[in-house]
Amino acid sequence: MVLSKNYWTLRKIDLASYDVSASQRGYREEVLLPVRQQFQIWFPSIAELKEVSSQDDRKIQATLLSHFLSQNSASSKECSITAGLSLRCYISHGIVHACQKLAQQFGDRYGFSHLDLLYLVLTDDGKIKSFQEVRENSQSSYPYFWAHILRKFNPEKAGLWNWTYLLTRRHSELTRTLWVEFGLSLTTPWGKLNDIKRYQMKTLSPQEQSVVEAFHSVYRRDRREKGARGKCPEPSESQLHEMRDRLFPRKIIYNSLDELLEQLKTIAQFLQEQIFNPTEIPPPSNLSPSAMELEFLDKNRDRAIMDAIEVVLSQRLQKLQKSAWYSKFAPHFLPSLRLIYCENKSQSEVARQLNMNNQSQVSRILKLKQMLKQIREQVMEKLLQILLKKAELNLSQGVLDPNAFDSLIELLSRYLDETVFLEAAKEISTGRKYQKMTSVFSEKMRYYLKYI
Repeated sequence: MVLSKNYWTLRKIDLASYDVSASQRGYREEVLLPVRQQFQIWFPSIAELKEVSSQDDRKIQATLLSHFLSQNSASSKECSITAGLSLRCYISHGIVHACQKLAQQFGDRYGFSHLDLLYLVLTDDGKIKSFQEVRENSQSSYPYFWAHILRKFNPEKAGLWNWTYLLTRRHSELTRTLWVEFGLSLTTPWGKLNDIKRYQMKTLSPQEQSVVEAFHSVYRRDRREKGARGKCPEPSESQLHEMRDRLFPRKIIYNSLDELLEQLKTIAQFLQEQIFNPTEIPPPSNLSPSAMELEFLDKNRDRAIMDAIEVVLSQRLQKLQKSAWYSKFAPHFLPSLRLIYCENKSQSEVARQLNMNNQSQVSRILKLKQMLKQIREQVMEKLLQILLKKAELNLSQGVLDPNAFDSLIELLSRYLDETVFLEAAKEISTGRKYQKMTSVFSEKMRYYLKYI
């Protein structure tokens, strides 16, 4: 059962309510009176009900969608706009529900609340947009998120509530934010392996590549034959048997199915942790690794890390101080980092020591994964400029070979990840057992925090 008012009240993002400790909604509701009046004309027997049955709900959605898609006359255009607004109201409620549900399922464990997600997906401003405007923007990935939801909505296959919930969980920026900032992946290990990209395959060892190829030949084939879509379940015992049999001629032997299953999970976890290389690796060029002069890089790397730490931490502190949501926690920012990097405290221990509510609050203030990514980007840019200057490769002259430049970026990226950032990312990765901060990055962070 859903509330009938969901069809004429639009939920809009409201940053001011983030500070209201009693509700912490993050949104406000706006009653669209013209939409309510038209809804009462279209559905007189339903409009006065407080709750709508599932059967009536589906009928309403099919009727509204029909009006929304119809543009045969001036009057039908008005009906289309109103019907679209009604559906958008309903969608806004569904989006909020999806974000709240994600927070209920994973928020305590991974340190986020629905407030960290709403601004990514609750983006409808309520301005009138006709179906024609939607079609003109259809080439964009997310011209309007509500339009993306409606454009693929089929009332004969699913209700709009469940459809909105599904697409919200699949929203690219939302899923990226959950992983990069909070370490939560909504994709199963089998989904990661099933959808592995070419550049990711190149990062695996020859044996691991063979294991993934065996997985694809069996798992993908079975999904195609069954017409399976959506969530990827764990491979069955018979599938694992066939994978193991396919690997045997390649002299890759697993003594048990459990051993093969664990190997697949390990590869999937490795793929998930490749958070610093989202773009495809360019083709090789004549630039060899030796040309990067690793000793020269080592000397400049540490200075670049220190400079990047100073810039990023200063920017983040200023942002906290100006935030309408977290300004009162700004004084805890640097002390929290000191407790984590200098005293090896967990985020739960930080919360207790600084009299904060819980670990989730500490996580939302620090956003360690995002901070690490921003520092890496700055270090990457600084070292790239140093290398170009040393090699007298002046970009303004327009003589730099694009392949050589791409390879330089690739090699520099691998150098930084292997020597600094992959280890640093593992130290702060949610779900890992507590461990001391011993990476190169942590050493530099301690040095900076000690003297400011």
